[in-house]
Amino acid sequence: MKKKTIFLIGIAVFLLFVVIGCIILVPKIKGYLPYYYDKNGKNQEDKPYTLTIEKTDFENEVAAELAENGIICSSARFLNYIKENYPNFVWYNGIYHLNANMSYKELCEALSEPDEKLDYVKFVVPEGKTVREIAKIVAESGLCTEEEFLAAADSYDYDYSFVNELKKRDQSLIGYKLEGYLFPATYEFRADTVTSHEIVNKMLKTFSEYITDEMFSKAGTLGLSLNEFITFGSVVQAEAFGKDSMVKVSSVFWNRLNSNDMRLLQSDPTTNYAQSLNDLERYSADMKRAYDTYSCIGLPVGPTNCPGIDVLNAVLAPEETDYFYFVTDKNGNFYFNKTLADHNRTIKSLVSQGLWA
Repeated sequence: MKKKTIFLIGIAVFLLFVVIGCIILVPKIKGYLPYYYDKNGKNQEDKPYTLTIEKTDFENEVAAELAENGIICSSARFLNYIKENYPNFVWYNGIYHLNANMSYKELCEALSEPDEKLDYVKFVVPEGKTVREIAKIVAESGLCTEEEFLAAADSYDYDYSFVNELKKRDQSLIGYKLEGYLFPATYEFRADTVTSHEIVNKMLKTFSEYITDEMFSKAGTLGLSLNEFITFGSVVQAEAFGKDSMVKVSSVFWNRLNSNDMRLLQSDPTTNYAQSLNDLERYSADMKRAYDTYSCIGLPVGPTNCPGIDVLNAVLAPEETDYFYFVTDKNGNFYFNKTLADHNRTIKSLVSQGLWA
């Protein structure tokens, strides 16, 4: 009787363990089966999918896209599979023709080389270029025409807070609405899909990334609005040749702005810019005067080119001087003076030496 009881108890314990094991293991097995089928391409739907990988995409974003579109069941498991089985795997931008019934091995092989390569175009926008000059650079890259770019750069249809501030200016006096805000940098775009609006938007986004709230705040403490800050930078940018001259040129214009009787900046590049707008339909004598610092008191109505970060920092931190005049010789050397008499003597000396530009 005792042996039989012990036997029955043993069976009961065994069955209990089996039941507990099933309770624990069956869900795990059920949870693993989709991954097993997915990994090996078994019992999978015949579902074609075209994947495009851009240069800006990260591997986790690509894997997430595959999971969202039913090509794989788990982005994390797929990435772990690649890490374990293809430690030197490289993601290439391009277009890939995939299918949900592919095994992970087949997917990795398909993703090792694009079915169609993407054509990216790179161009450089130097500091101090005008919107029109940038339009020529972009057009030469083949991404869009000059006319398309200029139309995109003469619009406020962009979602940035600083763009809203630009609307407060007297629009009848403004040449190109986004002059000054297309940040000088190296840009790269996919040639077959990008629009002129997207190109301009990227330049504005770059501006927002480089020109910080701290810089805006410091400009405000100096009495400059956003528009005045960038406009000031554009004036200095057109006159200065390097960091050393930037802080001195900035100082001259600050001294004039803060003076009682020398508020005219008298910067020749602003006169040239004002004249360059004369083919615009809305061009007027008032617009010309608003940009020409031989006519308008203080800063122009808006930027006259797109300044870089160094010159904007020079506006915020000029060298402390008592200069009100400067001139350059034909070799690019700067000469600064406090008085008009000294300024004229410098010019006379440069002329006599054959150095007058």
